[in-house]
This record gives sequence, C-alpha cells and structure tokens, in this order.
Amino acid sequence: MLEELQRLQAHIGVLKTRLAHYESETQSLAEAKQQAEEQHHAQIVQRNGVITQKQEEIESLSEQLSTSQAQFQQLNQDATALADRYSRLEKSCTDLKNRFQELLAERNELRVIKEKLQNEQRQTLQNVQSLQQERERLLQKNEHAKAKVEAIIQRLAILGTAQDQHAQEIQQLAHPTDVSEEA
Repeated sequence: MLEELQRLQAHIGVLKTRLAHYESETQSLAEAKQQAEEQHHAQIVQRNGVITQKQEEIESLSEQLSTSQAQFQQLNQDATALADRYSRLEKSCTDLKNRFQELLAERNELRVIKEKLQNEQRQTLQNVQSLQQERERLLQKNEHAKAKVEAIIQRLAILGTAQDQHAQEIQQLAHPTDVSEEA
C-alpha cells in the first residue's frame, strides 16, 4: 500500500506538474486568446473603419456614377441634337451650293444676254448714227431740191407770164373777133 501510495503520490506529483503545466499553458492560452481577441477586435474595428470608408467611397463613387450617367445622357442628347443640327446644316449647305450653282448659271446667262444687248445697243447706236447722217443728208438734199423747185417755179412763173402774153397774142391773131367781144 505504501508503494501504491508512493505511486499515487508520484502520480499526484506528475499530475500536479501536469496541472501546473496545463494551468500555465491555459493561462498563456488565455493571454494568447485575450491578445488574439484584442487583435481580432482591433482588426474588426479597423475593418469596420475600412468598410465604412469603402462604403463612403462606394456612395461617393455611386454619386459620381449617377452624375457621370446624367452627364453621359446629356452628352448623348447633345450629340443627337448636334448630329441633327449637322444634318440640317449639311442639307442647308447642299441647298446653298445648289442655289449658288443656279445663281452662277443665271449670272452666266445674264452675262450672255448683257453682251448680246450691248452688241445690239452698239448696232442700234450705229444704226441711229447712220440714220441721223442719212436724215441730215436727206434734209440737205430736200433743201437742195426745194431750192431747185423754187428756182424752177420762179423760172416757170417768169416763163408763164411771158408765155401768157405770147398765148394772148397768138389767140388774138387766131380769133380777132373773140378778143374784141371780150374787150
């Protein structure tokens, strides 16, 4: 029994050392656990801060995204409006180009007509000048003819009176009785 007691005491001693070892191990584990919990709590706090910061960043980025989407929609509307306006301007440009071509064609036609009218005017002026010269020549000829006719009339008048006297003399000689009756 003594042996057993000694053995039990030895077991108890081993158990006590084991117990002390386990207690120290438990205490170091508890300290490690406490440190781990503190670290874990610090990490949780840090991660919560990071999460909060990330959520704030997400909110900020969401606001930026909303703003960017609104800007994008506005830019799309502006681009559509500009495309429509460009299309209208391009059509207007084409219309203006066509109108310009028409105006050039009209200008060329008017130039041809102007040159034709200028030629006709020159010819008309030449005709007027030649007609005026002809008129002057005819007026001079007419004056000359008038002068001749007047000279002829004067000569005939002179001749007529002389012939009248001769005719009366001849008549008197041919019909002496008629003349005496008249007298």
